[in-house]
Amino acid sequence: MRAIDHLVLSFDDLVTARERLGALRFTVAPDAVHPFGTGNACVFLADGVYLEPLAVVDAAAQAEALAAGNFFVARDAAFRAEQDLPGFSGLAFRSADALGDRDALTAQDLGEPATVDFSRTFRQSDGAGATLSFRLAFARLLPGFVASLFFCEARHSVAPDRSALARHANGAKGLLRIVLVGTVDEETRRLLETITGSALTSDGSGGATLASANVVLEFLTPSLAQARYGAAAVDDRLRLAGMVLAVTDLDQARAALAPDGVTERDGRIVATLGSASTPFIAFEERPS
Repeated sequence: MRAIDHLVLSFDDLVTARERLGALRFTVAPDAVHPFGTGNACVFLADGVYLEPLAVVDAAAQAEALAAGNFFVARDAAFRAEQDLPGFSGLAFRSADALGDRDALTAQDLGEPATVDFSRTFRQSDGAGATLSFRLAFARLLPGFVASLFFCEARHSVAPDRSALARHANGAKGLLRIVLVGTVDEETRRLLETITGSALTSDGSGGATLASANVVLEFLTPSLAQARYGAAAVDDRLRLAGMVLAVTDLDQARAALAPDGVTERDGRIVATLGSASTPFIAFEERPS
């Protein structure tokens, strides 16, 4: 099965992203700038998965990248033009060979031919810098799925030390589930099952799950999403609604989180990131 690498969460700007995630007592990494005009302020988890809050930080560079056909920038720009922010705009899967994964998807009419290669500087908590290089390959955009799916191949040989950045005052340790809300049509199902290498399975309550190598994807109807997480559907299309994180002590998370925008449902804490009920981050207790 394929592993999840990270989720992309598009914001209007990184200041807003840093304020909102900082208020939830996450340790937010220093801002990083991509060579094509976007930038991020990531939240790294101890299990190796991370959240990538993304914003446009250089409009001129973004415009040049759009004109050059950069897929990553084009998809982010389209999401920004069509969806409310913040919103989960992309899901990245780990790859050891992005070109091979692209070719495998393209052979099934599920992939795009273009790739994006880039390098950027990563600033560690002690101020030391490291150069990170990546190759991205993309699945087709489907009309029934409001998200970009892509492979992410790390091409640098030395991994930076993120241990300090993966310690959070709210106690978050790792990603348990990604919550998707809406209708799963046959084309979307085939794409997701092909990428993950596993089958969509009913959960016995009207929802469904799809296992990746490290995270469960949870598919909910609007009524189930409302009941479990207080999340409302925008329309019938499938979209990434939220993420569920593991904490070893829910009381620690409760004490760390300000009550504004935070609710408790069925033994979990749910925090919304915008004015609407999605996107959200939920916290569930799991023994260490």
